[in-house]
Amino acid sequence: MLRIILIALALLAGILVIIGFLGSLHRSTDTIGIGRPIFGMLTVVGIFAARAFWLKLFFSATFVTGGITAASFYLPHEPGGDLSIYSKNLWFANSEIPALVADIEAAQVDVVMLQEVSNNNNYVLDLLEEKFPFQHLCKFSGWSGIALASRHPFDGDLLCSEWRAVAVAPIKFENERVWLVSTHLPWPWPFDSADNDAAAESVLAGLEGAVVIAGDFNIMPWSGRAERISSITNTQLAGPVRPTLSYRRVPLPLDFAMAPGGGSVELRPLLGSDHAGIVANLKLW
Repeated sequence: MLRIILIALALLAGILVIIGFLGSLHRSTDTIGIGRPIFGMLTVVGIFAARAFWLKLFFSATFVTGGITAASFYLPHEPGGDLSIYSKNLWFANSEIPALVADIEAAQVDVVMLQEVSNNNNYVLDLLEEKFPFQHLCKFSGWSGIALASRHPFDGDLLCSEWRAVAVAPIKFENERVWLVSTHLPWPWPFDSADNDAAAESVLAGLEGAVVIAGDFNIMPWSGRAERISSITNTQLAGPVRPTLSYRRVPLPLDFAMAPGGGSVELRPLLGSDHAGIVANLKLW
């Protein structure tokens, strides 16, 4: 009886691994895909409990698929060497803004991308203005603004998505136009985020040239949402990804960066937020 229960558990886990790859079909599968590494590990039980060769093969395949495709995002990447960015979900009630600004300045980046810029913490832009004078804020509500600040002058129209999703600004960098995108998308299904996803994809589809996007994606880097954004913007994930939010003691890698040639990422402290910041060294060409 125990063997049958273990096989049934492993079968369910294997099916959930497969469903987690179907993010392009429905947003609910992205939510299931959050647990891909855990489901993949659970299929190991089936490898030892099953007697039929085809079952052992199924469990082995789902273990390798579920584990390796998630683990690959945690591997170190080569630094990009072109453009550096600091991305941070501030948390709307953050009271450690001066310490955060000091950390941003110490990182010596080219661009800052911020999320949850609220009525309470928006003076962060004033504190950054001296070293990052070119600024763009999309204020979606009193707590959910998305902003970016650059050392390099803007070179064209500044954009905000219709729903809370992205703030976009172009800069001229090494005689080429580069689009900077700060993003904050809501949690996926069952939360009502379809309009936000559509708003982000609509804006991103209209950008021509190199795109750099970073922020709080509120989903795993192996999700359908991340894959769609990567495809639309012709970008690669910078890595390694690291947990940036602890949700009920579960570490989640929700904040990451993408660029045409990828790049490397390092984690920064919480500094008054529930999200850790990231610094990404990106490759543009």
